[in-house]
Amino acid sequence: MQRRKKDKRMGAVEWLERRFDITPDVFQGVRIEICGQHRLLVQGCTKILKYSEQEMLLDLGKLRLRVCGERLWCTSFISGALGVGGCIDSVSFIEGEHT
Repeated sequence: MQRRKKDKRMGAVEWLERRFDITPDVFQGVRIEICGQHRLLVQGCTKILKYSEQEMLLDLGKLRLRVCGERLWCTSFISGALGVGGCIDSVSFIEGEHT
């Protein structure tokens, strides 16, 4: 009985994705907001894997997010929501290997 409910729910999620052109990562809780060159907000971060003034590597579950720049610092990290300040030069996704 539980299997059917899960199948129906997955069908509803897929329907919402197609109907409203929503990417699957929205339902996985990952959201990234870039505010100019000096602030980044990430929701869905489970862990900070690397932290320095030049690079941050964030665990987003199936993906990693690499933030590069100068004078980078974590402004906040609570309940999976992370703030990054500093001079941000690049933001890139890394799939696959856990680095």
